[in-house]
Amino acid sequence: MLTLFFGAYLVGRTAAQTGTFVDRQQATDLRVVTYNILWDTIFPDNDLIQANKFERVLTTLDPDVLNLQEIGNPFCQGCIPKTAEDVRVLLNSLAPLAGGGSWQVHQGGDNVIASKYPLSMKETNTFPSGNRFQAIALVDLPDAQFSTDFYFMNNHYKCCDNPGGTEDAQRQQQSDAIVNWLRDARTPGDGVDLPPGTPFAVVGDLNIVGSLQPLNTLVDGNIIDESNYGSDSPPDWDGSSLTDAHPLQNGSGPDDYTWRNDNSNFDPGRLDYIIYSDSTVNVGNQFVLNTFDMSPAELVATGLHPLDITVDSIGVRYDHLPIIVDFRLFDFADSDFNLSGSVDGDDLSIWEAGYQASATTHTEGDADRNGEVAGRDFLMWQQEYTSAIPSLAAVPEPVSITLMLTCVLFASTRRR
Repeated sequence: MLTLFFGAYLVGRTAAQTGTFVDRQQATDLRVVTYNILWDTIFPDNDLIQANKFERVLTTLDPDVLNLQEIGNPFCQGCIPKTAEDVRVLLNSLAPLAGGGSWQVHQGGDNVIASKYPLSMKETNTFPSGNRFQAIALVDLPDAQFSTDFYFMNNHYKCCDNPGGTEDAQRQQQSDAIVNWLRDARTPGDGVDLPPGTPFAVVGDLNIVGSLQPLNTLVDGNIIDESNYGSDSPPDWDGSSLTDAHPLQNGSGPDDYTWRNDNSNFDPGRLDYIIYSDSTVNVGNQFVLNTFDMSPAELVATGLHPLDITVDSIGVRYDHLPIIVDFRLFDFADSDFNLSGSVDGDDLSIWEAGYQASATTHTEGDADRNGEVAGRDFLMWQQEYTSAIPSLAAVPEPVSITLMLTCVLFASTRRR
């Protein structure tokens, strides 16, 4: 994790509290936004009106991590498709960082992750690959404010078609590939390794317009094409499902749609998602921004205009709405080997199983992360145990380890 002076990468002018639903509940919350911006329309040389709308939305939301889709218009005639570098230049102009720092960007397909903080572990696809490229990166958060880093997979799934159609199958392929990749990330070795307990989120325009199975697969890990992507794998660190943030419009709803076009034959729908590992984070504020339904007082307080989330001048064509989720990262104890949020007898059992074995990972009992499970790791467990246990002056020799463990486990069971 990045160790920097607090504020070195923070925005130069943090958005002020407005007294409305857009405010962060805690200053230390990590604000994450995902937004399909409609093919490069946020850039002034492409669409000045839409660019001005985006500037107001960006200034008000003040995201720490901004996940954009539809960067690099493949349909434009007589124009040059935008890139992640264009996003960087735009954000540095609209939301300059303190100390002369620069926004960090990474692109995969038409997806761009833009972050106030450095990015590492950057990828543009999973292995095996899914149906489409992605922007994948670890956001290197500063130690002074956050307990860990945050891993993002920014997606734009294939659109349309009916349940059971070809495009539905392409969406399912993308979800299968992501679940397989997350399994790899949680398992030491192979293609990608995340430190145990690293928060992660799958975000973006998932285009869930047919079957719900692609969405369900992301949440519960039920892989459909097991021949190519392996067996089912509950995606969270604790072996459970992920959580769909499911924010409501302007924080109170009742609407939850993230796409709308009243000139279309399609009804408003929920196409955009933030799906996250709830074993590692809590959520503070969350909402879908719909400026068209904000009260006059809310608009004045935030500096937003009624049509800022539309792509027309009358409020008929919304296209996609931005989704906002504020995350609070858990700070796991070093000897919380099963990442349960507490240090208890279950963690001691993990240490016992890994003691003097070939185990080398934190989740196998290596509290100090020095590559072995030894007596020092037991002492750390003892110090962090959430209930009192008889103190031990020193770690016993291997010959008495079994007797000691029996006594400690008995004591911990009595106190649980």
